[in-house]
Amino acid sequence: MRTKSFAISLCALMLAMGACRKQESRLEIQFPERFEGKTVELMNYKDSALVASAVITDGRAHFVTQESDSLRFPAFMQVSVDGRIQAFYVAEDGDALVTDSTSIATGTPLNDRFSGLMATLDSIENLDDMGKYVEFVEQQYNANRDNPLGDYFGIEWLKYAEPERVDSMLSKAVPGFRDAKRVKYYENFAKLRLATSPGRKYVDFAGEDASGRAQKLSALVPQGKYTIIDFWASWCPYCIRELPELKALRADFGDNLEIVGVAVRDLPDDTKAMVNKQGIEWPVLYNTARTPYDIYGFSGIPHHILLAPDGTIISRGENPAQLRARLTTLTK
Repeated sequence: MRTKSFAISLCALMLAMGACRKQESRLEIQFPERFEGKTVELMNYKDSALVASAVITDGRAHFVTQESDSLRFPAFMQVSVDGRIQAFYVAEDGDALVTDSTSIATGTPLNDRFSGLMATLDSIENLDDMGKYVEFVEQQYNANRDNPLGDYFGIEWLKYAEPERVDSMLSKAVPGFRDAKRVKYYENFAKLRLATSPGRKYVDFAGEDASGRAQKLSALVPQGKYTIIDFWASWCPYCIRELPELKALRADFGDNLEIVGVAVRDLPDDTKAMVNKQGIEWPVLYNTARTPYDIYGFSGIPHHILLAPDGTIISRGENPAQLRARLTTLTK
């Protein structure tokens, strides 16, 4: 009894000093007017488990989350509305804020660190160099394996990494990472990338032509030419931004090169409108939904696959400048 009394007294003293209180994470999110009245969900990033939900009122939503047996701080979260991720947030002790002009929470140590790292990542993404992007997220995964920022960067690395390296990375991961739902999903994507890696024949699939009739990719890929398959969508600004470079490639390599556009996750009418607006003259496969993702294992667009004249995959994920350099060597 004396030991128990001492423990209770010690905890009472620590409580008075603030050390025995439960950690409490408080988040305010500011939303644009179009979100008014919608339900916002706070979810665990690794497995998409729902932690809490709130209705957006007067342009704001508030969450107060306490650490528990099922939720240990710090924890990496996603903020979703209508099934789309609107922001990222680290649940840790303290007050954090997401404004309607940002998608990253700030106000607590890990959130502020993540905000700074994402600013750097955005600048790297603007370089349109996938190699530098993958290198950075791998560095940050290794640098943050002792905290939940490692969850984000590890998953981001899995999306784009050389598939041959994935098993080695996962075998050394911290407990609980490899078995997470989102990690399993992208581990499978790595297997798809391996099955469609350079040196293998491209995999055919179906979509539609501009009139809505069923059409296969193979009907658009010419024999005897190098072909760039451009996976894109009308809503993707990066895809639209690079169209002039793709047009220049097609013009400069003439009869040696064709481009085939594949519209993913895009409404056919929106695709057609953008084709007309941008003056795209190469063949386009419409209304493929998510099928290409589930065959080729890529996670973002634009994504380019370069085919040899016999349909063998030469490269994946290269930007227009890298494709130009490769084609210049191949066609000498």
